Amino acid sequence: MKNSNLHCQSRYFGLTVFFLFLLSIQFPAFAQSQKTAILLNGVYQDLPTVQLKHSKDFEFVGIKQFAKILNAYPIISQKTRKAIFHLGDTEVKVTALNPFVMLNNVVFQMPVQTAYDAGEIYVPVPFFIDLIAPAFPGQLASVKNRKYISNNVMPAPTGPVLNILDETVASKVNPVENNGTPEEASVENIVLPEVTGIFIDEKANGTLIRIKTSLAVPESHINLRSTRGWLYIDIFGSTVDTINVNMKNNSRFIDDVVPLQLPQMAQLSFLLSGSLDSKKLFSNAKSQEILVSLTTRKQISSDIIKTLEDERKKWLIDTIILDPGHGGRDPGAIGPRGTYEKNVTLAIARHLKSIIEEETDMRVVMTRQNDRFVSLKERTKIANREQGKLFISIHANSNRSKKVQGLTTYLLGAARTEEAIESARRENAVIRFESDSASYADFNTENYILASMAQNSYQQESEELAGLMQEKISVRAPVKNRGVKQAGYYVLIGASMPNVLIETGFISNRNEEKLLNSYRFQKKVARGIFEGIKKFKIKYERGI
Repeated sequence: MKNSNLHCQSRYFGLTVFFLFLLSIQFPAFAQSQKTAILLNGVYQDLPTVQLKHSKDFEFVGIKQFAKILNAYPIISQKTRKAIFHLGDTEVKVTALNPFVMLNNVVFQMPVQTAYDAGEIYVPVPFFIDLIAPAFPGQLASVKNRKYISNNVMPAPTGPVLNILDETVASKVNPVENNGTPEEASVENIVLPEVTGIFIDEKANGTLIRIKTSLAVPESHINLRSTRGWLYIDIFGSTVDTINVNMKNNSRFIDDVVPLQLPQMAQLSFLLSGSLDSKKLFSNAKSQEILVSLTTRKQISSDIIKTLEDERKKWLIDTIILDPGHGGRDPGAIGPRGTYEKNVTLAIARHLKSIIEEETDMRVVMTRQNDRFVSLKERTKIANREQGKLFISIHANSNRSKKVQGLTTYLLGAARTEEAIESARRENAVIRFESDSASYADFNTENYILASMAQNSYQQESEELAGLMQEKISVRAPVKNRGVKQAGYYVLIGASMPNVLIETGFISNRNEEKLLNSYRFQKKVARGIFEGIKKFKIKYERGI
């Protein structure tokens, strides 16, 4: 209870500091005024502009002055710090300290956000002019030194926009950071992305903020900015439960995190403890994550750097577990010409081991190096005991139909096709050779498979690894690509690492039996698996 009270006090103290800071902002530090010309209906007109000291590359113009030149009459709300005016039939809505501009029901994002001073909203020239020019009933262009300036404006979400908060709730939000776009008519049956988790980790060269969302959020819906010691992440069209959102801060560079729900967006504010060197944003649609990388100027002691590096090394893919299927008294599938699956899988695994050891510094552990029997449970025990980072089980497929052929890569899951069910049933039949086959009694239920999947935190990585291997082997080897599938393979249960099972071909098909017996084909399959591993390793370690 004490810790809970301390947490609440810390949260409210952070909010108090945050809002006091916002109220303290009076001037955006404008430099001296100057004039830039615009081309209005064929006539050059001077446009009184100012420059911000922190953004000297861009000129700004007050929305009141600019609208007056266009014979438009803006309505400005000091409460919400929004401006609305009309160009012909187009309604233009602008919000202070926000890059989003709404033209009727279409939202656009400018590369630079607006500014605010003494009741006036300032828009960046020429981005704003280029944005509204198509809606102006006449000729409108930005000109500097009598030269036309063209800028591309990146569109944000388009179409009807859903109000996230009711107007009465919106009015209670602090007006300075109320950066949502002006309210629109509600749209029924729209599921909005929700921020479900905020996880902050300290890295050797800065800080990584990982934001989990219930749905993927495109980068065009996200605005990243920093000012006066705060970092802001505006997630347009999203929600956040400001009380119950899961947060974990392991970085000393972030002193506090303040989530806010604004009318059109979720805003996450981070109080920084030092100077920010650079910031980068990446939205991963597949994992439904927003990643923000912060490079800081804060010095980190050599001891901390060493600790972080040691921690990083633990996650590097440095040990590969190769599992040649079957062996010893278990021959596996037998081809029409008498080829044993156990011999094919061992040969491919040996080729793959040689390639990995010759071309990388990764360690390779094989669950069997010769023709001996290894139980299914022992195989994953070996993988976990040797602290493997990837588990790759190599097999050859079989089917009652001798015409079926092709390569398939499987990951653990409930089988969805007859072929997957048959393949898993055949591979799992190895338990008849084991002395304690009764211990597998529960393995044949779908609930057990699903429970194992839930406990396996590497399901996503396994799926990605399977896809890369399937792709690379298909390029190398002349076999049909049957894709990535799920099935309840017992050998994959219990492996605490990304794990896949590759059916390299159908030994029951005479043509593929011949290929599987071929030294050249075995080498090609091994090379394809290696290239999949290598690509996965590069991609995976980039995020560590």
